[in-house]
Amino acid sequence: MNIDAVGPLPTSSKGNNYLLTAICMSSRYPDAIPVADISSVSVTDALLEIFSKMGFPRQIQSDLGSSFASLLTTEFFDRFGIKVTHSSVHHPQSNPVERFHRTIKRMLRVLCLESGQDWEKNLPATLLALRTITHDSTGFSPAELVHGKNLRTPEVLLYEHWVRPQEEDSTVTEYIFDLINRMRHCQELAVTTMTETRDKRKTWYDKNAVKREFRVGDLVLVLATSKPNKMAVQWTGPGVIESKLSETNYIVRMEGKNDKTQIYHINLLKPYHQRLERVNLLVNGEENQERETEELTILYPVSDPNIYDFERIKADSALEGRLSPTEIESLKQLLGRHKKIFSNDPGKTHLVEHDFELISDKPIRSKPYRTSQRQNEILKGEIKRMLDLNIIEIGQSDYASPMILVESTGRDPRPCIDYRLLNANVRTQYFPLPNIEERVERVAAAKYITVIDLAKGYRQIPLSERARRYSAFVTSFGTYIPLRMPFGLVNAPYFFSKLMVQVLENCDTFAVPYLDDIAIYSENWEDHLKHVDEVLKRIGNAQLTIKPSKCKFAQNHTKYLGHIVGGGVRSPAEAKIKAVTDFPTPKTKTQIRAFLGLAGYYAHYVKNFSLIAAPLTQSLKGKIKKEGVNWTQDCNRAFTELKNRLTEIPVLHAPDYNREFIVQTDASDLGIGVVLSQRNDKGEEHPVLFLSKKFTDAQKKYGTTEKECAAIIYAITKLRYYLDGQQFTIETDHNPLVWLNSNAGANQRLMRWSLALQPFRYKVVHKAGKKHLNADALSRSDIV
Repeated sequence: MNIDAVGPLPTSSKGNNYLLTAICMSSRYPDAIPVADISSVSVTDALLEIFSKMGFPRQIQSDLGSSFASLLTTEFFDRFGIKVTHSSVHHPQSNPVERFHRTIKRMLRVLCLESGQDWEKNLPATLLALRTITHDSTGFSPAELVHGKNLRTPEVLLYEHWVRPQEEDSTVTEYIFDLINRMRHCQELAVTTMTETRDKRKTWYDKNAVKREFRVGDLVLVLATSKPNKMAVQWTGPGVIESKLSETNYIVRMEGKNDKTQIYHINLLKPYHQRLERVNLLVNGEENQERETEELTILYPVSDPNIYDFERIKADSALEGRLSPTEIESLKQLLGRHKKIFSNDPGKTHLVEHDFELISDKPIRSKPYRTSQRQNEILKGEIKRMLDLNIIEIGQSDYASPMILVESTGRDPRPCIDYRLLNANVRTQYFPLPNIEERVERVAAAKYITVIDLAKGYRQIPLSERARRYSAFVTSFGTYIPLRMPFGLVNAPYFFSKLMVQVLENCDTFAVPYLDDIAIYSENWEDHLKHVDEVLKRIGNAQLTIKPSKCKFAQNHTKYLGHIVGGGVRSPAEAKIKAVTDFPTPKTKTQIRAFLGLAGYYAHYVKNFSLIAAPLTQSLKGKIKKEGVNWTQDCNRAFTELKNRLTEIPVLHAPDYNREFIVQTDASDLGIGVVLSQRNDKGEEHPVLFLSKKFTDAQKKYGTTEKECAAIIYAITKLRYYLDGQQFTIETDHNPLVWLNSNAGANQRLMRWSLALQPFRYKVVHKAGKKHLNADALSRSDIV
């Protein structure tokens, strides 16, 4: 039997404020006795009244309330041979009686609206309803399991009034045997139903459960209520496990509370990991200095920083298959004049000095992250190398950010500094980063391309005194001050871009930087030699160094910013495409976003990208960002089709601003398709860019002419960087739009769009649908 007290309730007409409730765990038979208070005397009197109806139980389950754990109540249970078990704090085992409390209070609340303080008069009717309703776990009403048949309720009386069933005559003996058989059958069914319900609920409850266990003497933290706010909880401790009562309950002794013990459920406990104690010892003497020097002496590879090797450069750039011996010799002489700038070690520029200011004067100092002995050895080696290169120095600062070792499969471990707290306090500086698409198109149009990568570009910029103080970092074996700009500072990318613009000033017609990647592009060999010589000279004057293993010289096709460019064409890099084609089937919204972000980088290469991806983007709708998705056949087809389209490695041509652009548009019920193209000297048409877009719900209600015009507006808006100041042709398969520039009719929307197109120099040409298949395919998709 489970017992508990509910209240305080409104004072009844008899002066009662509480209810002592009990429920039989076998039959789920409930009972409730009104009491004036929940003192030990009142509780024992109410229990005697309950026992007079239900008999004395063998075991009682209750919480740790003072009235249930008092000496009087304990003695009362001992005298009648009742075993008492108490539930753990904040994790009651008597959940049925708690649900019973919730149900009975809801029913009394409704009944009290009519009877006011006379809620006690409605208690018998409430108990009758609870005793005669079928219980979910047993499949029977509590009255059926106690009395052998259900009680006559108002519903039964109404049924008898309508049907007038005939009572069967039977002797007392027959009735007794029939009652025994009926109760035995009900008991068997109830046990079976309760077992199935228990297993079902346990399976659901333990779905994500992890088996945990503590030993006697283990230190644990306890989830307990907060003293300032009883509705909040917090981890307190540590406490010590005194004994194990069951698989889930433990007796915990809390230190500092007069060695008081209490029962806690395992869900309220977690292991306490004590930090290692450190002893700071300062010793003056040569012996300590020698030992300190020995600890910092970590073996690492030492090589000549001047690693210029033209034969290696010629092999890596595959020059023999594309350049003549004379051209190779001229390139060798050119690079030989600048061989001092080829190095794996970073240089130190004198042009700029990185500085930043904080928005608050409060120092930011973090503790070092805990690392293993193996990680410490790796970090010491990296620290030793940076000290030798004069990139950092040993020092102290009132600011300190922790260093961590980042390890990933297939790559060497690399140290990184966690500047998140510092960056949140840095006054942000802005410098516009160049547009990747513009950079790729300019480089793709050239016949000769050289790509240069600086050696550890950020570390070639010195820090100001103030920046050194703010950028200090801490490890488990010391504090260090950066002398060069470290990776991770919020303003670092913008400052580095500003430096590269300064280094390559007035070279924008043949050299474009993007962070530490520099692309030099030319139309002929003589110009290319001059351009490479000028860029290398500027890099040397800035006292910067370049990493030869990442440089490619005099290429006709090369990898640049994730694209294969050169010879007037461009295509996505195979390594990037492989990341898309090998992407596993998404199972959550987060994974779908990751796939669309990866594949969307090459949306310009894929016809009708937006329409193909429509089922995937549609599945992202909803407020919950990380929930699972319903992966339909449409989603799977869209996912597979996107990977197949990129596997084909499509080719786009770089724009030639000396030729006329052709904008081909089309609209369907699903969305918009756009193709930007140009014709060469032979009159052959080559695509420059693909665009597509789904219609919104409002746009789907447009008429045919409005949809076709919306496609033109979308195309010119997206392609204005190509079309601004250019004479271009719009090709559409919708004949009425030919007169759009001169007559928009009475349609206000078409009139507004026609006015928006006035600044552009264009002509609209009708193209029959059979000859307009490229843009038409962009606006339609069998997948959607």
